Amino acid sequence: MAELLRVEGLTKRFGEFTAVSRVSLEFQKGILTSIIGPNGAGKTTLINLITGSLHPDEGRIFFNGEDITRLPTDKRVKKGISRSFQVMNIFPRLTVFKNVMLPVLARLGKSMRPFSRLEDHPDALAEVERILKGVGLWERKDSIVGELSHGDQRLLEMSIAVASEPEICFLDEPTSGMNPIERVKVLELVKKMAADGRTTFVIVEHDMDVVFSLSERIIVMARGEVLADGNPAEIKENQQVRDVYLGEEL
Repeated sequence: MAELLRVEGLTKRFGEFTAVSRVSLEFQKGILTSIIGPNGAGKTTLINLITGSLHPDEGRIFFNGEDITRLPTDKRVKKGISRSFQVMNIFPRLTVFKNVMLPVLARLGKSMRPFSRLEDHPDALAEVERILKGVGLWERKDSIVGELSHGDQRLLEMSIAVASEPEICFLDEPTSGMNPIERVKVLELVKKMAADGRTTFVIVEHDMDVVFSLSERIIVMARGEVLADGNPAEIKENQQVRDVYLGEEL
């Protein structure tokens, strides 16, 4: 598999606290990966460093062989790096359709006044329809986002995350706050999108059912460091991982 993204010696400190410590990892194209670990392990901080919300104190980040360590977030998005958030990042007063249309128009380099003449952008309209049908929200396209269920809002946020057609997409706790039925919907959607081959997914998740049913590779973090890295069977049998994290979960 071809290397898509690589981090070398990534470190981030907040005062005396080291959230991420000398982390070195490679992410290969097409491998669905989960990052797990106890609270405070550094999982979200690592994603923030990779996607540009934070800058590292030490280390470097390479995407498709290019050093992007100091690149702003918006330029990383244009290069093909996307994410969703623990706290949803959507426009609750806009419709479902417009929430997805915004990033699609941005990717296509369309007008700065995107909703004045939508009929002038048939390619964008078709793309939004494809995305919303793919996540099962096309019938809700005219609904105000704030009126959607929590599960449908999560599906919408994932739609927004993939609307830029990223090469790699980080999903930060995509099933957070969901009931079992909603969780299954998201699980099936991620499987479907990953199988499509357009985007490589990396998931931060606490639900071990989701992690072990989805993942081809699991990275375990603890105290800001990588504790283990392997396939699901290897991680389940890793005694150190069981002692630090999985014992209670399993």
